[in-house]
Amino acid sequence: MMAILTASRTIFSGSWQIISNEGDFLKIIVDSKENISKTVADMMAERLTLKPESVLSFTADESLVPIFSELCGRNCCENAVFFNLCDYVVPKADSEETSLYLLRSSLFSKLGITHVHSPDPAKPDEYDELIAEHGGIDIVLLGMGLNGCIGFNEPFTPYDSRTHIAMLTEVTRRAGAERFGSFENVPNFGVTMGLKTICESKTAILAAFGSEKADIVHKLVYGKTMTDVPAAMLQMHRDMILCLDEEAAAKI
Repeated sequence: MMAILTASRTIFSGSWQIISNEGDFLKIIVDSKENISKTVADMMAERLTLKPESVLSFTADESLVPIFSELCGRNCCENAVFFNLCDYVVPKADSEETSLYLLRSSLFSKLGITHVHSPDPAKPDEYDELIAEHGGIDIVLLGMGLNGCIGFNEPFTPYDSRTHIAMLTEVTRRAGAERFGSFENVPNFGVTMGLKTICESKTAILAAFGSEKADIVHKLVYGKTMTDVPAAMLQMHRDMILCLDEEAAAKI
């Protein structure tokens, strides 16, 4: 468990560093949403220049679409291999409400990306095997729910979880209501990479925006790595970058 001892509020290059008692650090970048989107895209483009065939996994969160747009402008993802991080369990896997559809429409189709994988709800165990065959995830880009969920890893998901079917909480389903037209239409189940799979990525980038995320961001940064706040598990990640606008960072 990463216990945070000091938080340097000296801002340099737009970032704060949070120092742990193990000598590691969680890098926090605070800026406007527009600048955060550009910064994240720049970081990813730099790494993709070094390894064009990187293995990437993105959360299909509407709040991350500006980052997708910035990536499209950099033409840096064409040779990457993509693994859809999570999706709703629906009758038609490519319906307009799915995460895969959002990623295709906002990113893959614009760059001609074809190396795309998505978890099969009928065979979730096989997804981790496929990820391992590709050498693991190089960069995972995450959003975060109001309850601290990442992907569809809801509160009290075991830390050692792999790709699995998850029962969605009311908080998560309400967040998807606009996409499905109403809360009642949002599926009760999703399929998601597990916390262990996510934490095994070489680099994790989590972006959160808006004042409604301030409380859960505080728990992510300063809370204990307990399963009631799944995102807090990222405190143990070897290369974690937290990107926030000023509203989301208000309580750190």
